Amino acid sequence: MLLPRTVTFPAAVVVTLWCVVRSLMVDALAGPLERVEFQSASQPLIPGDRIQGYLAKPEGAGPFPAVIGLHGCAGLDATKQRLTDDLVTRGYVTLLVDSFATRGIDHACTLSRSLANARRRTSDAYGALGFLARQTFVDPKRVAAVGFSQGGWVALSVAESNSFEPFVFPSDLRFRTVVAFYPLCKAVVGRLVIPTLILIGALDDWTPAADCSEKIDAWRTDGVQIEQVVYPGAHHGFYYPDFQPGSKLFGHWVEYNGEAADKASRRMLEFLDQHLS
Repeated sequence: MLLPRTVTFPAAVVVTLWCVVRSLMVDALAGPLERVEFQSASQPLIPGDRIQGYLAKPEGAGPFPAVIGLHGCAGLDATKQRLTDDLVTRGYVTLLVDSFATRGIDHACTLSRSLANARRRTSDAYGALGFLARQTFVDPKRVAAVGFSQGGWVALSVAESNSFEPFVFPSDLRFRTVVAFYPLCKAVVGRLVIPTLILIGALDDWTPAADCSEKIDAWRTDGVQIEQVVYPGAHHGFYYPDFQPGSKLFGHWVEYNGEAADKASRRMLEFLDQHLS
């Protein structure tokens, strides 16, 4: 008897399975990736949190351009091995930020959890930038953020004007460019002031492409390059091989699409090369 192409699992089951995959991934990546710790960016009278991450670098002394990877609402997962391989092979230091491990968070996929973690995750991104700036093999003037889903929202937030102002942070450190896979564009309220690439599926019902399209013209101020690529037939999570067959997660359809993932990877690398060279 053949199984149907797509199946539907309760959200809690999917998240549980995803968390198991994440824990297995940490062991699998123990060789190529170095586990590191750093402080998230602090605010006046509010110290930063201790954050865990995974660092990989090309061969050589550098200094190299770098990319900070920001995970989705279910945490760091096995898909990021592909991201690391693509980036390090291309000559980028890669730091995958795990915003949940040290905070004991299993997921932040509901609206209330997502909103509660938004500011903290922005501070994590800036803390990661500060950490990389202290490494002799990193060029601190050539650092990008690449985020997925909720992490894509965080990537867009660091592209906003004055996004660094709430934090106690060196005045000369800024992200150079960002890439956001299927981000929550409707949550972004400010202008984007650094080059930004949005990669999203036409069938995404969790973070619809239309929400980004409606804001693109307003974001394109002062000649800053803001680009959106919409992939036909692709759903939310199209970059995640774990989402095959497709399933429902918190009421939204998620499904891997190999063709879209390959095209998005190529466009991401082209965009990073353009702005970090």
